[in-house]
Amino acid sequence: MDNFGLNPVNLLAVIQAAIAPVVLISGVGLLLLTLSARLGRIVDRTRLVAAELHAAPEGDRGGLEHQLSVLRRRARLIRLSLTLSASAVALVGVVMTLLFLGLVLGWNVTLVCTLLFVAALTCVVVAMFVFVRELSESLVALELSIQPPGD
Repeated sequence: MDNFGLNPVNLLAVIQAAIAPVVLISGVGLLLLTLSARLGRIVDRTRLVAAELHAAPEGDRGGLEHQLSVLRRRARLIRLSLTLSASAVALVGVVMTLLFLGLVLGWNVTLVCTLLFVAALTCVVVAMFVFVRELSESLVALELSIQPPGD
């Protein structure tokens, strides 16, 4: 194991092992982009409904308040999904760093990296389930926004 990191062939193997999880980061990056765009749309819609609520007569506020509560739930779900996705990226970054250091310095990081990678994948899977839940909430919001006032 002496001078393991100084051998160019071994260094190439180290670099390949350390950057292999980048594929996961790229995929999660697209998920983060989608989630942040949805959050922006929810925030914009919330501002519009809140403005309508403030201008609405007392009798028409119930539906608008219900819309706002659905929008709040959706925003919380998106925030949770964003947090889980960003956590997955951070965990994969730690895995990549540990793999690189472990191979260069001769550390046995197999168990730690395995646990961190499983945690990252779990975060991504849970984030996807939360995202699907938010999608179903968006249909509730759609139904509320197309109902005639006073229903």
